[in-house]
Amino acid sequence: MRNHLIAIQGSVASFHDLAAKKYFGEEVSVLSCGSFKEVCNKIANNKADYGIIAIENKVAGSILLNYQLIESYDLKIIGETYLPIELQLLAKQGVTLKNVREIISHPMALGQSQIFLSENEGVTVTEYKDTSSCAKMVAEDTSGTLAVIAGPAIAKTYNLEVLNDNVGDVKQNFTRFYILSKEADYEAGANKASITLQTKNAPGKLSDVLAIIKEYKLNLTKIQSVPIPSDPNAYSFHLDIEFDDKTTFDKTLKAIEKETISLKVLGLYKRESYKTIESKVNNIYKNLN
Repeated sequence: MRNHLIAIQGSVASFHDLAAKKYFGEEVSVLSCGSFKEVCNKIANNKADYGIIAIENKVAGSILLNYQLIESYDLKIIGETYLPIELQLLAKQGVTLKNVREIISHPMALGQSQIFLSENEGVTVTEYKDTSSCAKMVAEDTSGTLAVIAGPAIAKTYNLEVLNDNVGDVKQNFTRFYILSKEADYEAGANKASITLQTKNAPGKLSDVLAIIKEYKLNLTKIQSVPIPSDPNAYSFHLDIEFDDKTTFDKTLKAIEKETISLKVLGLYKRESYKTIESKVNNIYKNLN
């Protein structure tokens, strides 16, 4: 079987790299991209078989841009995966915490470490495109004043010293990722769906949609309002819905459609079991070079 090429934001040992290995297997080939937009572009233009993008973090919340990118590139959600997020303060071997004058990282990692950062007055905080690129900069730093907030895989890959083992605001933190494809890849055992809709411009219409979901006894696990760039007064709503029977889900969609201006299924896939998360990630950490 051909080894699929997966577009990711970031590079080796980044959280997206770990998420790709967790979902597709540790031997998967990844295509490093500098932005989420580039990931979507690679998929849409057949430069990658699949892609993976973060959609929400327990601490930092949803990434609204990524909802917009999925729709604008007309991509399909074919799966999901969760990754526990452990954040450490890392520096070059021999550097101590008192020497650090600048901390760099991806905006999401910095956003999840606000308590720690607030306790280090006088230290400059700088955003960069991904944790892996930041780690490379720290590894090559000669000033002895630069540090990065990143995960354990980064520390091992770039041979960095752990100055603080847990700088995240929440210990049991996780990020959820969508698996994306250019074409729908429906599985017979699908029990979760992502849909996007725009309600009619009248009072209570969103409430009517939610009442229909309740009536059909489906489990709404996520609802996110997303601004529509072409209309400053309009919003679409992204919903993640779990179901046991697809026939019931189809009936629900038909009922919802009557209350909306637009309705689109972004993907049908299998929801991930939380029981598999820790064991898979621990295996990946053990096998890092």
